Amino acid sequence: MALDTEFIARVDSPRFCERLFAVLPDVVFCLKDSERRYRAANQAFAERIGLKDPRKLIGRLAEDFFTPALADAYREQDLEVLGGGEITDELELVSNRDGTVGWYLATKVPLQDSRGGVIGLASVSRDLRAPREGDAELAGIAKVAEHIRDHLDSPLKGMELAAIARLTPTQLDRRMKKVFYLSTAQFVRKARIEHAATLLATSSRPIAEVALECGYGDQTALTRQFRATVGMPPAAYREHIRKRR
Repeated sequence: MALDTEFIARVDSPRFCERLFAVLPDVVFCLKDSERRYRAANQAFAERIGLKDPRKLIGRLAEDFFTPALADAYREQDLEVLGGGEITDELELVSNRDGTVGWYLATKVPLQDSRGGVIGLASVSRDLRAPREGDAELAGIAKVAEHIRDHLDSPLKGMELAAIARLTPTQLDRRMKKVFYLSTAQFVRKARIEHAATLLATSSRPIAEVALECGYGDQTALTRQFRATVGMPPAAYREHIRKRR
């Protein structure tokens, strides 16, 4: 995303963005400067971290509002983007302040001045709400979603799932995105991580056992993907949930 600094000064871009995203309650938005400090945020972002007024975020860091594990994960992402990288449609499981969890697709892009220098970043997370009743049936993929949830400990290969829906893998991907806003692979990942999070929160089963039940070859594989999705490893997540009870 390219920004003209003179144009920003004239239109008050951060405030303009706040107003724009204020009308999209299912979108969490913020702008950060090159020091990773918040320069704009919408109401949905504030509510996600338990604040009534998004202005309380301005000038602060993620470390001021999130647990150390989550703050570390966000810091790594921010530094990657500030270094010129980009994060697109990253699947995230987020623990809200009220104890609930929510799924989001996160995108982070660098903000550049007229000379191409990175001056900050923009972050947008879209709430993955459940599809409307009947959508999955109309799209012909209800059986696929049910099969995935019932066979998390299986390989769940794309060709096999497409055959269940009598579609090609490409056709299945299109329909999954239309209904769930996720590719087939992302939906499988979401189902596995979601089940793992539930087992970690409601049982004392060994993490290695949880990994196998959720379709991961070993604990290391679960830990790697769980941290990438939730922002903390399984053991830390279990402890985090227990402390909140």
